Amino acid sequence: MLQTFRPMPTFVMELGSGLAAAFSLLAASIVLHYKTMIWTRSWLSQSGTRRRSGALLGMATMIGAQLVSVLLYAIAYLVLGEAGGVGSLEGEIQGGFMDPLYFSLMSYTTLGVGDIYPLGGFRIISGIEALNGFALIGWTASFAYSLLRDGRDEHLP
Repeated sequence: MLQTFRPMPTFVMELGSGLAAAFSLLAASIVLHYKTMIWTRSWLSQSGTRRRSGALLGMATMIGAQLVSVLLYAIAYLVLGEAGGVGSLEGEIQGGFMDPLYFSLMSYTTLGVGDIYPLGGFRIISGIEALNGFALIGWTASFAYSLLRDGRDEHLP
């Protein structure tokens, strides 16, 4: 198969737009995660919740924050894909919001099934999303461990 190359301005525009979107989403996701952890720890400390129950509630809250991050990326794929010029999702597309949401969830969790794949600047965004998800899933596990470790048998500190 003969390889075709796009003109440099298109490549630069896709790369620049992809990087700008990816780092904006990365920053929003990290701030959301951090603020959710701070709020959750404060809320659990004041509520008098038992340590094990607090860890479960903390994990549920953090999974909610993870899903909001996935949703932010999905909205970006939808909006940027419709606007054009950044990238697109191809493959087994069924149409509607389910495709970018599904793709975002597969990227964030680094599952990467491959039935839907990114083109153009979306390749940059999905790569950063995978790195983001991998880091924040680890951060969530560390947070849950700290809730169990630092809490008292009767109540969280």
